Amino acid sequence: MFDLSAPYYDLIYSFKNYAKEAEIIRGLLTRLLPNARTILDVACGTGEHDRFLKRDYSIDGIDLNSTLLEIARAKNPESSYTVGDMRNFDLGRTYDSIICLFSAIGSMKTAEDLASTLRSFRRHLLSAGLALVEPWLSPDHWKPGAVQLLTARDERHTLCRMAQGGWASSRVSTLNFHYLVGSVKGMEHFTETEQLGLFTYDEIKQAFEAAGFQVQFDPEGLIGRGLYIARAA
Repeated sequence: MFDLSAPYYDLIYSFKNYAKEAEIIRGLLTRLLPNARTILDVACGTGEHDRFLKRDYSIDGIDLNSTLLEIARAKNPESSYTVGDMRNFDLGRTYDSIICLFSAIGSMKTAEDLASTLRSFRRHLLSAGLALVEPWLSPDHWKPGAVQLLTARDERHTLCRMAQGGWASSRVSTLNFHYLVGSVKGMEHFTETEQLGLFTYDEIKQAFEAAGFQVQFDPEGLIGRGLYIARAA
Protein backbone atom coordinates (compact mmCIF):
# COMPACT_ATOMS: atom_id res chain seq x y z
CA MET A 1 0.00 0.00 0.00
CA PHE A 2 1.29 3.47 -0.93
CA ASP A 3 4.40 1.96 -2.50
CA LEU A 4 4.56 4.64 -5.21
CA SER A 5 3.56 7.62 -3.09
CA ALA A 6 5.67 6.69 -0.04
CA PRO A 7 8.57 9.04 -0.89
CA TYR A 8 6.06 11.92 -1.00
CA TYR A 9 4.07 10.92 2.09
CA ASP A 10 5.18 13.82 4.30
CA LEU A 11 4.59 16.30 1.50
CA ILE A 12 1.10 14.94 0.79
CA TYR A 13 0.10 15.16 4.44
CA SER A 14 1.95 18.36 5.29
CA PHE A 15 -1.46 19.90 6.05
CA LYS A 16 -1.86 17.68 9.13
CA ASN A 17 -1.18 19.28 12.50
CA TYR A 18 0.83 16.43 13.99
CA ALA A 19 1.96 18.56 16.93
CA LYS A 20 -1.63 19.26 17.96
CA GLU A 21 -2.64 15.62 17.54
CA ALA A 22 0.34 14.50 19.63
CA GLU A 23 -0.66 16.96 22.33
CA ILE A 24 -4.15 15.44 22.47
CA ILE A 25 -2.62 11.97 22.80
CA ARG A 26 -0.27 13.21 25.50
CA GLY A 27 -3.20 14.72 27.38
CA LEU A 28 -5.17 11.48 27.24
CA LEU A 29 -2.25 9.42 28.49
CA THR A 30 -1.48 11.91 31.25
CA ARG A 31 -5.08 11.76 32.43
CA LEU A 32 -5.86 8.07 31.93
CA LEU A 33 -2.47 6.39 32.25
CA PRO A 34 -0.21 8.83 34.12
CA ASN A 35 2.60 6.31 34.63
CA ALA A 36 2.84 5.47 30.92
CA ARG A 37 6.39 5.49 29.57
CA THR A 38 6.25 3.34 26.43
CA ILE A 39 4.16 3.54 23.25
CA LEU A 40 3.86 1.27 20.23
CA ASP A 41 2.75 3.15 17.12
CA VAL A 42 0.95 0.66 14.86
CA ALA A 43 0.85 1.68 11.17
CA CYS A 44 3.27 4.43 12.15
CA GLY A 45 3.96 5.64 8.61
CA THR A 46 6.87 8.08 8.60
CA GLY A 47 6.86 8.46 12.40
CA GLU A 48 5.68 12.06 12.43
CA HIS A 49 3.49 11.64 15.53
CA ASP A 50 6.44 9.91 17.19
CA ARG A 51 8.64 12.93 16.52
CA PHE A 52 6.43 15.00 18.82
CA LEU A 53 5.78 12.32 21.44
CA LYS A 54 9.31 11.02 21.93
CA ARG A 55 10.33 13.74 24.36
CA ASP A 56 7.96 12.17 26.92
CA TYR A 57 7.79 8.52 25.85
CA SER A 58 9.91 5.71 24.46
CA ILE A 59 8.23 4.87 21.14
CA ASP A 60 8.56 1.96 18.73
CA GLY A 61 6.60 1.45 15.53
CA ILE A 62 5.46 -1.08 12.98
CA ASP A 63 4.24 -0.61 9.43
CA LEU A 64 3.89 -2.72 6.29
CA ASN A 65 5.71 -0.18 4.14
CA SER A 66 9.51 -0.38 4.40
CA THR A 67 10.03 2.95 2.61
CA LEU A 68 7.90 4.78 5.16
CA LEU A 69 9.87 3.10 7.94
CA GLU A 70 13.17 4.26 6.46
CA ILE A 71 11.89 7.84 6.76
CA ALA A 72 10.68 7.18 10.32
CA ARG A 73 14.10 5.82 11.34
CA ALA A 74 15.85 8.91 9.99
CA LYS A 75 13.57 11.15 12.05
CA ASN A 76 13.61 9.05 15.20
CA PRO A 77 16.84 7.04 15.40
CA GLU A 78 16.22 6.27 19.07
CA SER A 79 13.09 4.27 18.17
CA SER A 80 12.83 0.71 16.87
CA TYR A 81 10.80 0.31 13.67
CA THR A 82 9.72 -3.07 12.35
CA VAL A 83 8.04 -4.15 9.12
CA GLY A 84 4.93 -5.96 10.31
CA ASP A 85 1.29 -6.76 9.67
CA MET A 86 -0.99 -5.43 12.39
CA ARG A 87 -3.08 -8.61 12.23
CA ASN A 88 -0.36 -10.95 13.47
CA PHE A 89 2.80 -9.12 14.54
CA ASP A 90 4.91 -10.34 17.47
CA LEU A 91 7.56 -7.99 18.85
CA GLY A 92 8.30 -10.10 21.91
CA ARG A 93 7.54 -7.31 24.38
CA THR A 94 4.69 -5.28 25.83
CA TYR A 95 3.94 -1.54 26.04
CA ASP A 96 2.01 0.83 28.25
CA SER A 97 0.05 2.15 25.27
CA ILE A 98 -0.65 1.45 21.62
CA ILE A 99 -1.68 4.11 19.14
CA CYS A 100 -3.14 3.37 15.72
CA LEU A 101 -4.03 6.64 14.02
CA PHE A 102 -5.21 8.32 10.80
CA SER A 103 -7.79 5.56 10.16
CA ALA A 104 -5.11 2.92 9.56
CA ILE A 105 -7.38 0.39 11.25
CA GLY A 106 -9.62 0.75 8.17
CA SER A 107 -7.16 -1.37 6.21
CA MET A 108 -8.82 -4.30 7.99
CA LYS A 109 -11.57 -5.19 5.55
CA THR A 110 -13.20 -8.14 7.33
CA ALA A 111 -14.46 -8.79 10.85
CA GLU A 112 -11.89 -11.59 11.14
CA ASP A 113 -9.02 -9.24 10.28
CA LEU A 114 -10.29 -6.63 12.73
CA ALA A 115 -10.55 -9.25 15.48
CA SER A 116 -7.02 -10.54 14.78
CA THR A 117 -5.64 -7.01 14.89
CA LEU A 118 -7.20 -6.17 18.23
CA ARG A 119 -5.97 -9.45 19.70
CA SER A 120 -2.46 -8.50 18.52
CA PHE A 121 -2.87 -5.15 20.24
CA ARG A 122 -3.94 -6.83 23.47
CA ARG A 123 -0.96 -9.21 23.42
CA HIS A 124 1.39 -6.24 23.23
CA LEU A 125 -0.18 -4.25 26.08
CA LEU A 126 0.62 -4.43 29.74
CA SER A 127 -2.29 -5.05 32.10
CA ALA A 128 -4.52 -1.94 32.23
CA GLY A 129 -2.65 -0.45 29.25
CA LEU A 130 -4.42 1.78 26.73
CA ALA A 131 -5.05 1.42 23.01
CA LEU A 132 -5.98 4.65 21.19
CA VAL A 133 -7.46 3.83 17.78
CA GLU A 134 -8.69 6.36 15.23
CA PRO A 135 -11.34 4.71 13.03
CA TRP A 136 -12.27 4.99 9.40
CA LEU A 137 -15.84 5.94 8.48
CA SER A 138 -18.90 3.85 9.29
CA PRO A 139 -21.10 2.49 6.47
CA ASP A 140 -23.67 5.25 7.04
CA HIS A 141 -21.06 8.00 6.73
CA TRP A 142 -19.33 6.80 3.55
CA LYS A 143 -20.31 9.05 0.63
CA PRO A 144 -18.69 7.81 -2.61
CA GLY A 145 -18.47 9.72 -5.86
CA ALA A 146 -17.12 13.11 -4.78
CA VAL A 147 -13.77 14.17 -6.21
CA GLN A 148 -11.20 15.65 -3.86
CA LEU A 149 -8.20 17.73 -4.88
CA LEU A 150 -5.02 18.17 -2.85
CA THR A 151 -1.99 20.21 -3.85
CA ALA A 152 1.32 20.62 -2.03
CA ARG A 153 4.75 22.02 -2.72
CA ASP A 154 8.21 21.91 -1.20
CA GLU A 155 11.62 23.11 -2.40
CA ARG A 156 11.93 20.18 -4.85
CA HIS A 157 8.42 19.06 -5.85
CA THR A 158 5.01 20.32 -6.79
CA LEU A 159 2.36 17.66 -6.23
CA CYS A 160 -1.29 17.32 -7.20
CA ARG A 161 -3.49 14.45 -6.01
CA MET A 162 -7.05 13.82 -7.11
CA ALA A 163 -9.09 11.18 -5.30
CA GLN A 164 -12.51 9.68 -5.84
CA GLY A 165 -14.30 7.28 -3.53
CA GLY A 166 -16.19 4.19 -4.55
CA TRP A 167 -17.24 0.72 -3.46
CA ALA A 168 -15.31 -2.54 -3.55
CA SER A 169 -18.27 -4.27 -1.87
CA SER A 170 -21.17 -3.33 0.36
CA ARG A 171 -18.83 -3.06 3.36
CA VAL A 172 -15.54 -2.05 1.75
CA SER A 173 -14.84 1.45 0.46
CA THR A 174 -12.28 2.37 -2.19
CA LEU A 175 -10.22 5.49 -2.71
CA ASN A 176 -8.76 5.86 -6.19
CA PHE A 177 -5.81 8.26 -6.25
CA HIS A 178 -4.22 9.96 -9.25
CA TYR A 179 -0.92 11.74 -8.62
CA LEU A 180 0.94 14.25 -10.74
CA VAL A 181 4.37 15.21 -9.41
CA GLY A 182 6.58 17.82 -11.05
CA SER A 183 10.26 18.54 -10.40
CA VAL A 184 13.32 19.73 -12.30
CA LYS A 185 13.65 16.14 -13.49
CA GLY A 186 10.28 16.25 -15.24
CA MET A 187 6.69 15.14 -14.65
CA GLU A 188 5.59 11.87 -13.04
CA HIS A 189 2.08 10.41 -13.08
CA PHE A 190 0.94 7.35 -11.15
CA THR A 191 -2.17 5.87 -9.57
CA GLU A 192 -2.93 3.97 -6.38
CA THR A 193 -6.06 2.40 -4.92
CA GLU A 194 -6.77 1.99 -1.23
CA GLN A 195 -9.51 -0.24 0.19
CA LEU A 196 -10.89 0.42 3.68
CA GLY A 197 -13.37 -1.64 5.66
CA LEU A 198 -16.60 -0.01 6.83
CA PHE A 199 -17.62 -1.03 10.37
CA THR A 200 -20.34 0.27 12.66
CA TYR A 201 -19.62 1.58 16.14
CA ASP A 202 -21.22 -1.50 17.68
CA GLU A 203 -19.14 -3.87 15.53
CA ILE A 204 -15.88 -2.22 16.56
CA LYS A 205 -16.91 -2.01 20.21
CA GLN A 206 -17.80 -5.71 20.25
CA ALA A 207 -14.48 -6.59 18.58
CA PHE A 208 -12.58 -4.67 21.25
CA GLU A 209 -14.51 -6.39 24.03
CA ALA A 210 -13.96 -9.83 22.51
CA ALA A 211 -10.20 -9.10 22.39
CA GLY A 212 -10.12 -8.29 26.11
CA PHE A 213 -10.69 -4.53 26.29
CA GLN A 214 -13.03 -2.15 28.04
CA VAL A 215 -13.76 0.54 25.47
CA GLN A 216 -15.12 4.07 25.25
CA PHE A 217 -15.64 6.21 22.16
CA ASP A 218 -14.81 9.89 21.83
CA PRO A 219 -16.86 11.13 18.84
CA GLU A 220 -14.48 14.00 18.09
CA GLY A 221 -11.07 12.41 18.53
CA LEU A 222 -8.04 13.98 16.88
CA ILE A 223 -9.48 15.21 13.58
CA GLY A 224 -13.23 14.69 13.84
CA ARG A 225 -13.32 10.98 12.95
CA GLY A 226 -13.58 9.88 16.57
CA LEU A 227 -11.24 7.89 18.77
CA TYR A 228 -11.65 4.53 20.49
CA ILE A 229 -10.09 4.58 23.97
CA ALA A 230 -9.67 0.96 25.03
CA ARG A 231 -8.19 -0.28 28.29
CA ALA A 232 -6.78 -3.78 28.51
CA ALA A 233 -8.98 -5.70 30.93
